[in-house]
Formats: sequence, C-alpha cells, structure tokens
Amino acid sequence: MSLFSQIAAVYRETKKPKDILWNRFVARPLAAVLLVPLAKTRTTPNQITFLSLVTFVAAMAGLAIERGHLWLVAAVAVLEFSYVLDCVDGQLARLRHHSSPVGAHLDFLMDELKAFLLVAACGIRLWRADGHELWLVEALLGLVVVSCAISLTTFMRRPEYLAATGAARPASAGDYGDGFASAAAPARAMSVIGLVEDVGRFLVHYPSYILIVALADQLDVFLHVYIAINAAYAGRSLLSVALKLGRS
Repeated sequence: MSLFSQIAAVYRETKKPKDILWNRFVARPLAAVLLVPLAKTRTTPNQITFLSLVTFVAAMAGLAIERGHLWLVAAVAVLEFSYVLDCVDGQLARLRHHSSPVGAHLDFLMDELKAFLLVAACGIRLWRADGHELWLVEALLGLVVVSCAISLTTFMRRPEYLAATGAARPASAGDYGDGFASAAAPARAMSVIGLVEDVGRFLVHYPSYILIVALADQLDVFLHVYIAINAAYAGRSLLSVALKLGRS
C-alpha cells in the first residue's frame, strides 16, 4: 500500500461522522499524515495532547513578544500546527480504539487553557504595538468573559444538571464553543436563530479562520469579535440556567 493510500485509509477510519468544514478538509487530513508514522510508535494520545499545548504556548509567546506582520503570521501558523496536533490525539485514540471519557475531558481542559492564552497574548501584542493600555483592559475583560463561558459549559454538562433539567447529554466534551448551538431540528436550523448560532460557532472556532485574520493583519478585530461572541454565549447560557433552575 502506498503512503498516500495509508494516509487516506487512516483518515477514513478516524474521521468523525459530523464535523466542521475546517476539520474535515484541512486539519484532519493533515493529522492523518502524522498518524501514519505515529501509529507504529508507543506514543500515546495524551502525550500528543500535552505536546499540542506546549506548541500552542510557543505560538502565543511569539505572538505576544515578537513584533511585525511576518511574526504574526508565523505565530498563527504554529497555532494551526498545534490545532492539527489537537486533532491527532483524538484520531490516534480512535485508531487504537482507546478513546476514554478522561481523554475527552483532558482535551476540553487543553481547549480552556488555550482560550485563556490566546486572549492574553492578543491583548499584550496589541498593547505593545501602540502602547494603549485599553488593550490590556480588554484582554482582562476577555479573560473574565471566556472563563465565565467555560464555567457555564462545564456546569451545564454536569450529570446533576442534566438530570435536574432533563437535558440531553452532549455527544462529546469538545470545544466549549460547540455549546453555542446545540443539536437542533432541521426547521430550527433554517431559522434566523439557527443561522446566528451557526455564525457564532464558526467565530468561536478560531482555528477555522485566524490564519486569514493574521494575513489581513486584523488581530484587533478578531479580539473584539471573539470576546463579544463568548459574552453572547455566556449570557445566553446563564439565562438558560436561571430559567430552568429558578422555576421551582
């Protein structure tokens, strides 16, 4: 079997039935390229998860410290590689049939840490570029907003909350932004609300478009939008919790 055939076979075996376009056509095919040699080693999915975090930290250090447009693009390119590694860990677990709840929760924890690092690094870079302290204030506000969004998602996925409200258990413990729009009926998906939720999910999933942001040198716009979307999700989630638990 040729190398290309092996990569194609691994991709088909480890892909998710329902996935976002960026994962389906970019991240997971690239992850399959790395999976072919990794499958023959003793490397564990959790080790890849931690390597993804280390790579992301390096990307954010470059983003925050180094100036210039080329450094911005380079840092985001490393961020994208970190995300490919983030796909590798789950695909490697599925390839070896070693998927586990703790692995899924570890992956969710890494997503939390990366979201915090991203907001902080963006704020520091923008502040160092023009010296306006408002960027640091916005970054601090963004950290509060993102932490609230993540905390609400964690609470709403607790079995106690699901049992108390009769809500359906999420399919997986993936990116907290997936909660922006839960699984809905086709009619609802075609509604204006469904369209807004789809846009919100796309904007929260920054690996899908942050490379375009970097190439256009619009990191300031990205930070505004990312914080706003997380704030909208946190507000909606808090309202939902209050309505469901405050009735009786």
